[in-house]
This record gives sequence, structure tokens and C-alpha cells, in this order.
Amino acid sequence: MEPHTHRETARQLADDLAWLEAHCRTQPELADHAAHLRLAAALTRNVIAPSANGQPAKPLFVAVVGGAGTGKSTVVNFLCGSVVADANPQAGYTRHPTAFVPTALLSPWPSHLGFLGPLQRLGDDTPANLDEDVYQVKRIPTPTGSDVATDFVVWDCPDMTTWASAGYISRLMEVIALADVVVYVASDERYNDAVPTQFLHLIVRAGKAVVCCLTKMREADADPLVAHFRHEVLGRLPTPTGDIPPIPVVTIPHIPLAARNDPSGLGAKFRLPLLNQLLALCPSPGDARRRTLANAVNYLEEAGAGLLEVARRDLDELDTWRAFVAVGKRQFEERYHNEFLVGEAFRRFDATREQVLHMLELPGPGRFVGGVFAVLRWPFQFLATAAGKTLARPAPPNLSEQAVCTTAMDDWLNMLQAECLRRTNTHPVWKHLTHAFDAGLRTQARDQFAQNLVAFERTQTHEMDRTAREVPEWLANNPQVLTLMRLLVLALDTVVVVVFLWVLWFPQWYHFLILPVALGLTRLLVEFVVRQLVDAGRHRVREQREQLLAEHLTGPVAMWLTARPTSGGSSLEKLQLVLRRVPEAIRSLAELTRPATPPEPPVSGESPGLTRPAAPAAGSSSEAP
Repeated sequence: MEPHTHRETARQLADDLAWLEAHCRTQPELADHAAHLRLAAALTRNVIAPSANGQPAKPLFVAVVGGAGTGKSTVVNFLCGSVVADANPQAGYTRHPTAFVPTALLSPWPSHLGFLGPLQRLGDDTPANLDEDVYQVKRIPTPTGSDVATDFVVWDCPDMTTWASAGYISRLMEVIALADVVVYVASDERYNDAVPTQFLHLIVRAGKAVVCCLTKMREADADPLVAHFRHEVLGRLPTPTGDIPPIPVVTIPHIPLAARNDPSGLGAKFRLPLLNQLLALCPSPGDARRRTLANAVNYLEEAGAGLLEVARRDLDELDTWRAFVAVGKRQFEERYHNEFLVGEAFRRFDATREQVLHMLELPGPGRFVGGVFAVLRWPFQFLATAAGKTLARPAPPNLSEQAVCTTAMDDWLNMLQAECLRRTNTHPVWKHLTHAFDAGLRTQARDQFAQNLVAFERTQTHEMDRTAREVPEWLANNPQVLTLMRLLVLALDTVVVVVFLWVLWFPQWYHFLILPVALGLTRLLVEFVVRQLVDAGRHRVREQREQLLAEHLTGPVAMWLTARPTSGGSSLEKLQLVLRRVPEAIRSLAELTRPATPPEPPVSGESPGLTRPAAPAAGSSSEAP
């Protein structure tokens, strides 16, 4: 895959995932899916796309997150080794992300297209409470005696408040997706708040390496609080996507203001355990970045497998619409059969029967013999025809084919519109269809029906003519068979006359009344045989007519109606397109970003260019669970 191709693939995937997220937010029951899709889109923009573009491993990104008032800015200052973040007692003070970049960091700042999605970089130093879709970058001095900060960019993030926020929560998700390590901050009073804990679950499911930092407790209560936090919060975390290290827990209890303002000096007792855990999770920039990338790809692949769940209700409602269209199609065809086909005589085959009977007459001199037999049987045929007209019931009037089809189509549309009106408040697809009916869907459907009706009538007329010509054309193309049939008819009439004369030799005058009856019966037998041959074609035409109806009329109209919710720029049309594109894009990017060779192991547990701080002082908690 060429670089510009995978860049476009990543951009399109991020856009599609963002659209799916917005689609989910229109349905409250899909809010959880919306959060996962937002994170998936951010991972695509900030992890997978940069990797596909060849982004170097440095710098690594550390995101400091937590609920309101937990002391995130204090933790940021401890990570950076100096007071760089705006610490403010007002809950929710931080509204947009801020990146703290050490001056010693020589790696270029990420500048790939789509970095942090909708967030725009600020050019000036701005207070953290600016509530806009922005981020800012602040250069900070490298702490004296340590070059740890040269590999890390520390992000001070907005508070975790509510999933429903359309503002700074989206900014938080962008930075969480970008991060190689997430420092989760929880205070003594609010270490198990519902929304921050849900965010923690999402972070773990995304495969992010996490350090938990508990704050604001008495130093004597640190160990019991850590134990309780492990049991109540960490013990209930979901299975992560990919492999992540165990989650360590460190503590920063209530400490004097002087220690908070001097993280590298008076506050070093609490700063060093935090840095130790950060280094333990990132033995080298390359390993940390490979882990971030691999887990992001795994998360996306899981998201791709769950996309049908996101759209399940939409697809269920679409299937319901399709079922109603199918019911209307079946009712149309049943009505056509009962109201037209059953009573339709197809008079074209009457002409075929007369044509076949005419072909059975003897040619040339034989016409005289046939005429004699015709005269002899005429009295019987006259009386039989008169009796048939007297006794026969008049055929009920049959509706025209066009009238039956037009009425059936109107009833089909009436049924569909009634169902849309009845369900319009249950799902957006029905509201969309109701508006479509109001905007002319019925007229459009009738136009579509009229076009298909013309094609149907043209095709069925051709098929009926072809079928009606089959028997006469077959006889004309097989003169031996036609001659044989003529001789058989002649032989039948001749045998009747011979038998009559032989049995009633020297007959009385009234015996001659029997001869017309006998010859008339032979004629009826011949007509019966011919009628069976012709009616077989009539029966085939009825079957063909039903097939042609489904193929050229009801089938195309049903397809047009079925596709109506997913056409014309509707959300379901976009949904189907996205559901088709997203799995393909995830597959392509996963193949591109998977390493061809296994990562190199770290040398002696250390990362090049990093100096590990001293071990944590006694009294602090930094064990991994």
C-alpha cells in the first residue's frame, strides 16, 4: 500500500468511525458504543495513522487523567519536576488539553494530518479553563539531575465528568488515544466515582499502559486505601485488548505546600515512585510505542467485529420494512392471480384452436370429402351449439389486467404508509419513510410501477403469442405428422359411416338421424383432443404470466421500495456504506502496521538515554498488583 493510500485509508476510517459515533448518539441505548467508537476513531488518527506514516518512537506521550478535583495538575507538576500546570481548587477548571514538552526533547513535534482530530493548536499561553476544541503546547525546562523528561511529553487533560458531554470529553478522548501511558488520578474522597471508573475501564480495554495515583489521603491511610482501591476498582477491570503490564498504584498524600511547589526537592519522596513506575512501563521508547500500536490495532479489530451490534437495531428496523414490502408483494401477486388470472380465458388461444382444426382439414380434392362429412354432421352441431348456449351460465365479467394491477399497487402503498405512520415514533427509519411519503414517495412509486407495467405488458404479450403459435408451427414444420393426423380424422369419420351402413343395411329413413349424431360425436372427439393440446399452452401462459409478473413488475417495484430507506442520502444509506468500508480499512491498516520481525528486547532493562531515578522512599506505595 502506497503512503498516500494508507494515509487516505486512515483518514476515511477515522471519519467513518466518527460518523458511527454520531449515529449512535441519536439513540440513547447505544451510548456505550458511542464511547468506544470515539476512542477507536482517535486511535486511528493518533496512533495507527502516524505509525503508517513512519513516525519515530520518540517522544512518548503520558496522559494524566482523572475526575474533577482529584489533583491532576499536581501530578503533572510531579511528573515534570516543576510547577508547570495551573493547579486550581475549582472543580473542572481544566477544559482543554495542555502538553508540557521539555526543552531537551530534540524529536520533532507530531505534525501529521489529523493529529488530535478536531483540536486546533493554540499559539499563545492560555489559561486551562478555555472551553474550546483546542490544545496548547508549553515548553518546560528539564529537571536538574534527570533526563527522564527528555523522552516524555506530559499531557494535562480535562476532567472526566459525564459521557454525555459533547465538549471537553471529546478532547480528553483524543489525548487518551494518543497516550503511551495513562496516569489515572483518584483522590481519597472520590476514588471510585462512577464516571471516572467507567473511563478507566475503557482505557484498559483499549490496551493502554496505566499507572494509578491515589491522592489527598493521610499518609498513615495510604496502604489501607491502596488495598481497598485494588479490590474495589482494579479487581473489577475488564479484560484488556492485547497485552498490558500489571497496573501499579502509587500515592501522593496530603503534603505541605512547599513540597508541592518543589517536586524535585522537597517532594522527591513522592515523585520518584511515580517516575519509577513510568520507566518500568516504558523500558524503551521503541517497545512502548510498539505496544501502543499493537494494542490499538487489536482494539480496532475488536471494534470492527462489533460493528453489527452498533447497527443491529437499524438493521432490524430495515429488515422489518423489507418484510412489509415482501408482504405487500405477495398480496399483490395473490390478488392478480385471484382477480385476473383465474377468470381470464386468453381468447388468443381460441383462434389457435380454430387454426389447428382448419389445418386438420383435407387439402385439394379431399376438401370435397370433408365437405360431405361437414354437411352430414351439421344438424347435430347446430342443435348442440344451441343447447350449449341455452344451458351455459354467463361468464362473470373479468376485470382488466391493468385495473387489477393498479388497484393492487395502490393497496400495497396504502399498507406501507399506514405501517410507517404507526411506527414513526419508534425509530428514525420510520420517520424518514413517513417524510418520504409526504414528499412524494407514493408518486415516485407509481411512476416506477407504470414503467415496469409497460415492460411487463410488452413481455407477456410476446410470450403469449409465442406460446400460442407453438402447436400450429410445430404441425407446419412436421408435415408427416400433420398428414397422419388428417388421415386419422378422415379414417374416424369413414369408419363411422361404414359401420353405420354395415349394421343398418337397407336402413329405414329414420335411421339416417343416427348418422349426424355419430359424425358429430367424432367431431367432438377431435375438438376435445385439439382443445387439450391448445389448453396446455394456455396453462403454461398462466404460469408464465405469474413468473413475468414477479420478474418484470412486482419484483422491481419491491426492490425499489426496499432500497428506498437506504437511498437518497439517508442515514441508513451512509450506515451501509460505512459498515462495508470500516472492516476493510481496519484489515488493511492492521496488515500494514504489524511488524515483520519481533521487537528487539531491552538491554539490561534500561532504555538508551534514560537515567532511572532512585528507588522510592519508605512509606510510599508503588507495587504492581
